[in-house]
Amino acid sequence: MTGFKLQTFGGKAPKVFARLLPEDMAQTATNCRLDSGRLEPWKDNLSSSQSFVASYAISGATKTIFKYNDSVWMGSDEEIDIVRSPIAEDPHERIYVTGIGGSSGYPRMTTGTIVGNSTYYRLGMPKPEDLTSVTLSPVNSANADEEVPQSVSYVFTYVSYYGEEGVNCDAEGAQVVDKHTDQTVTLDFPPNPSGNYRFLYKRVYRTDAGGSYRFVQNVPIAQDTFTDTVSDLNLREEIPTVTNDAPADDATADHKDGPLLGLVAMPNGILAGFSGQTVSFSEAFQPHAFPDEYKLTVKSDIVALSPLNTGLLVLTKGKPAIVQGLDPSSMSMMEIDSSLSCMSKRSVVDMGEFTIYSSPDGLVMATDSGLKLITEQTFTRDQWQAFGPSSIKGYLWEGQYIGFYSHGGVSKGFIFDPRGGKNGYTDLDFYATAGYNDLEDDSLYLVVGGALVKFAEGSTLQSFVWRGKKFYTPRPINPAVAKVECDSYSPNPTFKLYADGELKHTQTVTNSNTFRLPSGYKANEFEIELSGSVPINEVCVYESSEEIGA
Repeated sequence: MTGFKLQTFGGKAPKVFARLLPEDMAQTATNCRLDSGRLEPWKDNLSSSQSFVASYAISGATKTIFKYNDSVWMGSDEEIDIVRSPIAEDPHERIYVTGIGGSSGYPRMTTGTIVGNSTYYRLGMPKPEDLTSVTLSPVNSANADEEVPQSVSYVFTYVSYYGEEGVNCDAEGAQVVDKHTDQTVTLDFPPNPSGNYRFLYKRVYRTDAGGSYRFVQNVPIAQDTFTDTVSDLNLREEIPTVTNDAPADDATADHKDGPLLGLVAMPNGILAGFSGQTVSFSEAFQPHAFPDEYKLTVKSDIVALSPLNTGLLVLTKGKPAIVQGLDPSSMSMMEIDSSLSCMSKRSVVDMGEFTIYSSPDGLVMATDSGLKLITEQTFTRDQWQAFGPSSIKGYLWEGQYIGFYSHGGVSKGFIFDPRGGKNGYTDLDFYATAGYNDLEDDSLYLVVGGALVKFAEGSTLQSFVWRGKKFYTPRPINPAVAKVECDSYSPNPTFKLYADGELKHTQTVTNSNTFRLPSGYKANEFEIELSGSVPINEVCVYESSEEIGA
């Protein structure tokens, strides 16, 4: 018996010579869903209408979408990073954002009450300028000459409406006074810093008898002076904010590498971002505070960050690195001896137990233990380069990596299953400019053609094309009959037969009956192509009807 029968259908492996593919794998597999074993089309994308903040209009320029809550979404024409508050049941429902304004922007924050107006405040509190002056009142005590005055010093911090406290001003000579017990001290504050901060208080601290700075009083932000009448006995807690540095912003003199970018959330309430070759970590559950002493440096410019189970993956234009640790004060970094650099920030996808990103050689799986090129058996380096690895953006959908690329005038998508198997790679015939994985409703939202859609949740089926391997026969043959088995034939699928690279027959299939193939030739190499929008269970091609029956 000479012919071909396909009862299962697999995906592509372009790296493998078409004649050497497994029996059920494909040269072409576009819009094909193969997880059931049979050949199925994907459902169409479902149009979705959502309310975006500040009346943002989804378009072909949209690069970022984010679901704030069930009724409000955020959208941007910039590649921005958005992280929810690490504080459980945050009463302000804060989110933290980097990337607005690109290299000239600054990290910012917004809340549930203002997000709808697209209002943001700078993330963190600035360091104050020194106190303008510290003035003592006259000595009134009759025995003042017999009293040894206490040397005291003052500093202050800025506190936000949300209770976020910054670092203190410097305590220098002009701010130190020798104070008698009956004297008051008047502080003159410098002008408040300009910038989009949501100040609430100036918080004043004074040294106690042991030299520790202790809380004196909160002063309204608009108040320019404060007279200290608090006794030593009524001083309160020690200053807690010696490390509450604000994250790098657009003050280029202080931050030569520009603002903090690439914000991600790590375990234990820590946020992380990068600037240039520097990784910055926040205090745990204090997303406004990024102490300078918590910074780590790598050898190459950073492209993206991604959380791991016990740390952070640092992806660069050179060798990647892994940061390990659960406390920001004790993080350690280890460079990975690998040439698998990251080509695209938007390709980086947290898959749960691992991260996937685009490298010059293919897709890479990164875990706490190292890196693995997971497309090594699927693509050659040249085949992967044809995608334009720097253009790839990726998303998670049901354990699979869904990627989109735009290179050389071609803009399409693909699905790659990191679990491997014969269904590991298939193509999509559309392109998305942005996406968001909504874990709450288990949907992948995409921006396709300037419109918001839900991937593969429509009521109709897409059109697929599947072209199998090159079957080679030991002797030249002329197949005579074929059969395509479906549950339904509406709309009609199409069958094509190629022989030695030449199209020999096209058949619109209307039922499960055997249909005849043209005669008058013999060939050694055959290819079967199926297309349509109905599932296909089986296809047979043989030299005779008797063989199909057998």
